[in-house]
Amino acid sequence: MRSSFVCAIAASFTLAGCAGAGSGVLSSTHPPAQNATQDARTAAQAAMSPVSTGDMTSGLFGGSYGQPLVINNNSETFHALSQQCVNRHEFFKTQISPDETKYEIKFFYDQACAQLAKDVVADVTIPDPSDESIVRTATWFNNAGTQLANRNANFNITGSPGDFAAVLTSAFYAGTSAQPTNQFGGQLTVAPQNSTTWTIAGDHADILNIVDPRVNASYGVSAALQNVTASVDGSGDVTFAGGRSVSLSAGSLYGLTMPSAPPFQVEGGTVIGTGNASGSIEFDAAGQLIAVNVNVTTVSGYNVAMTSSGSPGSIAINGVVTNSGGEQVATFTVDQYGDGVITFANGTQALIIDWHIVG
Repeated sequence: MRSSFVCAIAASFTLAGCAGAGSGVLSSTHPPAQNATQDARTAAQAAMSPVSTGDMTSGLFGGSYGQPLVINNNSETFHALSQQCVNRHEFFKTQISPDETKYEIKFFYDQACAQLAKDVVADVTIPDPSDESIVRTATWFNNAGTQLANRNANFNITGSPGDFAAVLTSAFYAGTSAQPTNQFGGQLTVAPQNSTTWTIAGDHADILNIVDPRVNASYGVSAALQNVTASVDGSGDVTFAGGRSVSLSAGSLYGLTMPSAPPFQVEGGTVIGTGNASGSIEFDAAGQLIAVNVNVTTVSGYNVAMTSSGSPGSIAINGVVTNSGGEQVATFTVDQYGDGVITFANGTQALIIDWHIVG
């Protein structure tokens, strides 16, 4: 049922490659055998992980979750955010009680804000000046209005405004599946450099469970941030820059785990490689991705270059995966919501939703 749903989604994107499951379902006790296609998949997933992380955390800096640890601040500014349809999104703020506020941003495929693409709701509670919790739900839709996926995320924040620590745990579900396609855990320690720039330290673990007879495996990325900064300009645009060291793991389906509290790293399975990611990722005040420039070195000498093109609200992110000999082994293209397709050198394709290769 899960595979059929993925193929149905793929058809809605007019993608090929879902028909004809490959042979050899993986053993429940052994990690998947790596080959060129799997190495390319693993490398591409490692490259998209920083963008997925930024998508969830940009609101801590750009204002779409309010100002961290600022209780009922009616003077807070939201830059260009408006209940009116602006640049393919609408923003809503609802004061529920003196210490609870709900923020919602609706993103649309079209300029008239008629075709909903993504709906993000963040319920923010600040019971005292040094503690905050955010319950965030994001739901993706295709052009026909069918729900593609949803992500549940929880933030626990402590400290003071502009100088805080945040722990994030999250699960992503494709379609109507009750099993998580992706599990995420991360911690950030944020310290101000000046009024518009912060230094960020931390780590995160990212597990992808691929329910597909051709794969039926779990892959994981453990990362430690290196010289990462977040900066905010006068329009509320947030730019993350810096690098991270990564460790890549593989295991049988649902065979990888992570702790429920920091430090976060993938446990179980087999470490199949290490690497590094560097570059920059930019989001607007609403949390829409507007620019990407990321380079990653990963397992078996595979490299990934990700760049963006187009204007804010309708950009495309393109990735090229090359092997240790410099040969192109995969390409992928996604929109600003992290939805698209990856094509491997052997001609097969897989679906990408929310920066995760799910097909």
